[in-house]
Amino acid sequence: MEIDTSVFYIAELIGVIAFAASGAIIATNRHLDIFGVVVLGVTSALGGGVIRDIVIGIVPPRMFNSYKYVLLAFITSVLVFFIILITKSSKKRYKNIINIIMNIFDAIGLGIFTITGIQATINVGFGGNFFLAICLGVITGIGGGILRDIMSREIPLVLHKQVYALASICGGTFYYFLYQQMNIDYTYAALLGIGIVVTIRLFAAYFRWDLPKAVPDEIKV
Repeated sequence: MEIDTSVFYIAELIGVIAFAASGAIIATNRHLDIFGVVVLGVTSALGGGVIRDIVIGIVPPRMFNSYKYVLLAFITSVLVFFIILITKSSKKRYKNIINIIMNIFDAIGLGIFTITGIQATINVGFGGNFFLAICLGVITGIGGGILRDIMSREIPLVLHKQVYALASICGGTFYYFLYQQMNIDYTYAALLGIGIVVTIRLFAAYFRWDLPKAVPDEIKV
């Protein structure tokens, strides 16, 4: 099976923009300066891919060989910073709209990077390993966000709020079987897989779906 490399490349670029924008918005909400916004934006966009590349033996990771990804994430983060800086007087008024935009960017980035993460794993010869492919797809999708949250001293969103990793697993599994097992064209399989991830993620954000939690009563000593 061969894929259209231009489609794969465009998908990665869109994913970088989406995750960088999402990370930058979150960074501004946490009152970071422009350097912090850029660092968290770039980390959100590329951190998961770095972890994936190390696991599958691509050293140094592609981030350090393809400067265009870093540059794109940098530019996106700076643009988001200045847009929010210019409109900060209206930030409270448009808080809900900003959150909606952030969730949309985050969902798109999660969907695209889940699929490109799985495909990158397939491309280096591990396509027959379903478990590895799905794990690395999920890591590519959520790894940057986890690093972003840890760096800003927050509990990673994926561990406690809304259906996040589960959306990645569902869409990634669907894509894997369509493309790897059923030989469906890459573009169609990718669009369907991304669509599932984005749909589940946005529904979870809108309806505030959360996975069950075991919260014990406070123990008094």
